[in-house]
Amino acid sequence: MKNIANIGFLLVAIFIVSCDTDVPETDTIDPTFSIKITGDGFDRTFTQEDNFDNLQLNLRVGVSYDFILAGVDAGGVRHIQFQYSPISTPISTPIPSAWTESNNGFTSVIRFSGDRNDAITAQILTGSFTPTLISEDILFETFYIRVEDFGGESGPPFNITEAVLDISIANHPTEVITF
Repeated sequence: MKNIANIGFLLVAIFIVSCDTDVPETDTIDPTFSIKITGDGFDRTFTQEDNFDNLQLNLRVGVSYDFILAGVDAGGVRHIQFQYSPISTPISTPIPSAWTESNNGFTSVIRFSGDRNDAITAQILTGSFTPTLISEDILFETFYIRVEDFGGESGPPFNITEAVLDISIANHPTEVITF
């Protein structure tokens, strides 16, 4: 049943991604995002509506997780950024050609850059990662997500939606803790 739900989510996301859009003259509506994380019996979609200041995602060390990240804006997606630790949460799947990746040794950043002249409503990134520990019993990390739109034909200011998801990696159950 989980695979059917994931396939349905992907089909909807692919339909949205394929939708060309016209950049409006002015755009004052913030873009949206979602990141769905599944694995170890866990299945949760986080969005900009979550209170990231009061939650933490506990991941079990050595368990493989899948993710689907989507950035959406009716007036066109300008940039999507996903930042993570290549040491403690290495992504094991290839990065699609629509995206670029940079790595400074401590942080990896995966980016999508849209084209104002060929704007699309959304873009998705899928992948897998396995949390690791080197010498600690517990490690605290973050996922950073940022989505920007074009701000309309008139240009900046761009509307931006961003979030930091706090993560704890240890030999504990996969769950969301709220504070």
